[in-house]
Amino acid sequence: MVTTPPRNPPTLSFELGVTYTRDEIHAAVGGSKRSAIPTLNGTVVAVCIRTDLNAKAPREFLCGVGPVRVKAGNLLALTLGRVPVFIKTNVNQWDYKGLFRVAASHRSGPRFDAMVAGSGRSVSSVSVAIELTE
Repeated sequence: MVTTPPRNPPTLSFELGVTYTRDEIHAAVGGSKRSAIPTLNGTVVAVCIRTDLNAKAPREFLCGVGPVRVKAGNLLALTLGRVPVFIKTNVNQWDYKGLFRVAASHRSGPRFDAMVAGSGRSVSSVSVAIELTE
């Protein structure tokens, strides 16, 4: 009987400060080319943040509402490992900021309210507020 060894995870070759396209990010880690939180087989593989919706990025990330966004936000909130984080700088241009992990997540309460305050978004438009750290 021949067994196939498990595939090694892709080697991340992102460089700090370098801009990548969503196609390049997808080729390296997989997942959706459009989602802010691309996942692959139930695992968050990156976070792609727009600063018009997340002015305090990459340290703070506000997940939107709707079934797909809520599910992805909850999955990110439960992620234990570090994931590559990108900030959108222009059309299809994403600046790599490094590997970050979830430090805390908030669905309500004073810290949630503080993270949403001043973001230009209403509390009802945010399902989870996530603090990220390197």
